Amino acid sequence: MRTLPRSSSIESHQESKVLTVVAPKIILYGAEAAPRPPLSIRERVRFAARRKVHGYRDAARFRHGDLSRLDYRNYEGRDAINRGDVAITQATAALVRKLLPEAEILGINWGELDKYSAKNKDRQKTALIFSGSGYFYTTPNGRLAERIKDDFEWLLDQQIPAFFFGVGLNRPSHTDLDTPVCLHPEDAALVSQLLDYAQAVSVRDATTQSALAPLTSKPIHLIGDPALHFYHAIRIEQPPADICPANTPPVIGVNFSFHGKNSNALLNKNLASYCAVLLRLQEKTGATFRYFVHYGTENILPMLLAQHGVNIQKVCAGDTATLAQEYAKLDLHIGGMLHSCILATGAGTPCLALAYDIKHHGFFDLMGLPEHCLSAIDFDPDALYARAMDLLANPAPVRTHIAARRQELEIETSSFLNNQLMVP
Repeated sequence: MRTLPRSSSIESHQESKVLTVVAPKIILYGAEAAPRPPLSIRERVRFAARRKVHGYRDAARFRHGDLSRLDYRNYEGRDAINRGDVAITQATAALVRKLLPEAEILGINWGELDKYSAKNKDRQKTALIFSGSGYFYTTPNGRLAERIKDDFEWLLDQQIPAFFFGVGLNRPSHTDLDTPVCLHPEDAALVSQLLDYAQAVSVRDATTQSALAPLTSKPIHLIGDPALHFYHAIRIEQPPADICPANTPPVIGVNFSFHGKNSNALLNKNLASYCAVLLRLQEKTGATFRYFVHYGTENILPMLLAQHGVNIQKVCAGDTATLAQEYAKLDLHIGGMLHSCILATGAGTPCLALAYDIKHHGFFDLMGLPEHCLSAIDFDPDALYARAMDLLANPAPVRTHIAARRQELEIETSSFLNNQLMVP
């Protein structure tokens, strides 16, 4: 474990303003901040039938070692929800309510700000929180999502106070994560204007901090990802203290990314190797595995693992509280989705990442555990097996380290939020 990056702001001559609010209304603007409309019966039947057909076909092909036609789009649907993004919103809401118990909180999903218009008398009593996640998403050519321009124009029209709360920069890749982030000049200028409009800016990792710092004179506060505090913010009941009694086979959590073009390509490439590592761990330690579904397209994966002999004891799906509670019962977690890693870490469980995006490295660097972040792009089965065996053999120091670091970041997070929401 190396020296931790400090949770601090990049210095600036411009001070953050403190929002003075009376009977406040808080808009949480996030990737999954508002409830999805319910599915019709026809939609449920159609999605279920399509997934079942493709599931049997993909399982039959995988038995013969063929993953060339495994495609996440065959399992997509309006009911496929990213539970990590939901956890960000719920953790942020819980932290806001801790400061402002009477606050009215409204969730709005990315790209849907135009559905809301504030009355003139309410505008200075309303705050918009850009709530975590990969708000700044870059494509390979350095361009950002069109919604950022729309969001800035909406803010200029509405004139509502706003600030960034633990946002991140995402740049997924199936080839390279080491190339420096470089925004297109037009996007850099737009982001600069957006940051200048904001009251204050906080980010989830040092990579995002470094990318945004040249674009504004404001301090860029490094607080971490809000979902890191989900387990504690919503007060999930603690599991028994003795996670793994002596001579009991370990319970290992598993999650793989299967929700986009890049992660699909990596899964096609690596799934057989992932299975081989899990089977080695199973043979050596007697481990059983629990698969954690963070996005609906993943429901096929436990079946693929099981048919290759991986002992899937339980499939953990459902709401974020259920997932977090189950993470706390593990001896070790191996995670592909970043927020699978974050929720496991927030629950105190040692975790190994299979990174396909710079955001994974940013989180584990901030936690002071960079050696726990392994590449899914240049996957090394022996490295994953060795690191997993080390953590299973001696988990106590890592658990202690995780608890201490999470508490440090919670203090930073609460301090930033307090400075923006409390009446001076």
